[in-house]
Parts: sequence; C-alpha cells; structure tokens
Amino acid sequence: MANTIHKSTAELRAVLSQRQNAASAKLAEKGKLTARARMDILFDEGTFVEVGAYVSRKTTELDTGADDSFEPVITGYGSVNGMLVFAFSQDFSRLSGALGEMHAKKICDIFDKAMRAEAPVIGVFDSAGAKVLEGVDALAGYGKIMAKYAQAMYIPKIAVISGPCGGSAAVIAKMSDIVIAAEKTGSLYMVPSSALTDKTLGTPARLASDGMCDLTAPDDASAVALAGKIVGYFGKTIETGDDLNRTVDVASIIGTDGYDVHDIINVVADNGSFTELQATHSAQMVIGLCTIGGKVTGVVANNPAVKNGIVCPCAIEKATDLINMCSYFDVPVLTLVDSCGVAEKDCVEEKQIEKKLASLACAYADCDSAKVTVVLGKAYGTTYTVFGSKSVGADIALALDSAKISALNPVKAVEFFGEVTDESKVDLTADEWAAKYATPLEAAKGGHIDDIIESCELRQRIAASFEMLSM
Repeated sequence: MANTIHKSTAELRAVLSQRQNAASAKLAEKGKLTARARMDILFDEGTFVEVGAYVSRKTTELDTGADDSFEPVITGYGSVNGMLVFAFSQDFSRLSGALGEMHAKKICDIFDKAMRAEAPVIGVFDSAGAKVLEGVDALAGYGKIMAKYAQAMYIPKIAVISGPCGGSAAVIAKMSDIVIAAEKTGSLYMVPSSALTDKTLGTPARLASDGMCDLTAPDDASAVALAGKIVGYFGKTIETGDDLNRTVDVASIIGTDGYDVHDIINVVADNGSFTELQATHSAQMVIGLCTIGGKVTGVVANNPAVKNGIVCPCAIEKATDLINMCSYFDVPVLTLVDSCGVAEKDCVEEKQIEKKLASLACAYADCDSAKVTVVLGKAYGTTYTVFGSKSVGADIALALDSAKISALNPVKAVEFFGEVTDESKVDLTADEWAAKYATPLEAAKGGHIDDIIESCELRQRIAASFEMLSM
C-alpha cells in the first residue's frame, strides 16, 4: 500500500497509460471510448490541458483507493478549431463511470473556469450512476453540478450521451443547450429500461423522435466529433467563402404545392452550413443553425411539406427552444413563415396549445438578438402574429409577393362571411377573397411588413438586414 501511495509522478503516469490502454481495448469491443480518447478526438492536437488530474474519490471499506491515478472523470480545456472550449468526460471503464463527491467537484471547478472565460462546455456522459457507498455525498454532488449548469445559463453547454445517462445525470444532461446521442451506445432515462414495458424508451432513436435529443451520431467517436462541429456555431462567425450577394432560385421551389422548406433554407444559408436540430420530432417545424454571410444564425421555419406546416404543441416547443437558446448567446434569428395555421384537434387543446403559444410569444418578445422574419406563403391569424411578426418583436419583417397574410384562413373567411352559396366553389371564392384581402401589400400599408421582395433576392435581403442590425 505504501509503495502505491508514494509513487512518483512519472510512475503514476506510466500506470495511467498502461491502464488506459487496457481500458481502451476493453471498451473498443463495445464500440465505446475512454475519456482520454474522447478528448483526443474533440480537441485540436496537442492543445488539451487536463485540470484536477490528481483529485481522487473518497474511499470506503470496500474501496481501498489504490487506483486513484485513474478516476472515472477527466476534466480540462483546450482548442476546438481554434476556439477555447472546456470539457469533462466520464469513463465507464473505471468503476462504471460512478460519480462521487470529488468527481462532482472536478466538474464544478471546470464550470467555474468556463464561466470566467465565457467559453462553452462540452460534457460527455457515460456512467452507471452515483457512487452508492458515498451515500448522500454523491447525491449532493449531482445537486452541485445542477446548480453550476443553472448558473452557467449564458455559456453554451453541449451534452454528448456516449453511454448510460440515467436519473440525476439525465436531468443534468437535459440542462444543456444541445444534446447529442451516440446511436450505438448511448441511452438517456429516468428509470432503467428493465423497469419499463416499452424498451425503446431512452434509446437514441426514440429520444430523437420525442425531441429529447437534438442530434444523433452513429457511434461514440462520431458523437464527440459532432459536438466539436456544433460548438463552432457559438463562435459567431465561420468563414465559408460563399458569395453574400448571390441570387437564389426560390420561385421554382415555392411554386410547388407542399414544397420542402429545407430547400429554401439551403439556398438562403451559406453552402452546406445548415445543421438541423430535432429533425425527426414534429417535422412540420424546422429549426437549426447555419451561417449567412459567415455569421451564425438560428432558423425557425414552418415546413409545408409536412402536414401543410400545421402548427402543433410540439412544433411550438421546438421553435421556442431555439429562440431562447439564440437569445442567451446573442445569435440572430431568421423566421420563415408558411403555415395553414393551428391544428384543429381535441388533442391539441388537451395539450394546452395556448400555453405553448404564449411561451413562444414571450420568447420572441424577450429575445434581444437580431430578428428577421420573412413570410414566404400563408400566414393566417394567430400563426402570423406569434411566429416572429413585428408586433411580437421582429426587427425586420419581409414578405414575398406571393405571400398571403390575413386575420382568417381565406376558406374560413368566405364561410364566416357567408360568401359561398355553392359548396363546389369554395376554393375559387377563397382564392378571390385572398387576392383582394390577404395580399402582403395590405399588411405593408399598415407598417406590419417592411418590404415586399422578389424571391430571387431573398438571400441578399436577409443578409443585408442582419448586417444592418449588427451595426
């Protein structure tokens, strides 16, 4: 025992290296990485600096502490594509990644440093739970980490679910701004699957479809690498080399019934820069991050290709989450509107859609980031008002000349005013009503739309608006 305690630093490092190699081989069979290997993937070569390397767990009568040179969590900082980033990673190869009081202290310490530097934190979760023999001390450790996450509201936090992440750890992970799950090895849950009837709950695919994670990646390594890419969006500018003034062919896209708004986003954003979040959850709403003229921008868009862009409670939550995140980190918000309106179903009322819309309106009104809204097509009633109109806080509101803006859906309007005597002519009468009363010109006359633009200049006008607002 004495020889173990009094090993030199060099000897400890040699032991650590030997154990890391053995652990790496063992985890590789399961498609997982050690914490050290994850840091090598995440950070630019040679830049990672470990912090708290010799902090060790408390020992118990069943835990001699002889292996304190190799703890279940690594913390540190370094450069990710030239950007300062702090990180921690749990290591399942050691005590199944069990978290104890001292491990929590290491994580809290790295958060203090990140908040002082106003730099992002990436946390990799891979643990079977608390170090049970530490009792309430371990539980208090979770609570202290939760408090740090709450205090770190204004620094970006990315969670990577590389392995099991349950109970209190799941709560902490969901306090992050973006959650990425490894499809092969990750799981996030409050109770283990053994206690559930539906075994898909907590799996990455189910997490994605339920909106519990923002992105998935095939395995541990690719999930960590994806976190490195995503954190770059919080650097505010990314050089893409795309021409800011290029015209775009939007007319051919929106001329198709039920067009896919991804096609609009991809021609407006810098080439290849759009990363969608929560893609398989409530697909009638599209959210994500991109760059426009090299400047990072959040995107909220109705998608007519899915249920005509109809708004439901889950879709509203997606939009609200994105806007709040952009507000925290001063990221501009682009809203693209084209929706038939709110879903008219009992389940929508049961899910308190009014409350969801109230939260969305508050998010737009409270967001201090630059906000530009473009009405691409249909914008009726509450949908028009709540989704980034000038009245709830948009700095610039534009509309294509093909847009239709009205207090009522034209079909409902002609029914309400009793203008239809022949049911077979409802659509024709509605079109005539829309041409007269739902034009963007009427909205522009009231100052609710700043300009009516040609579709080919959509990217130019959006970029110019954000450039002006950044002055």
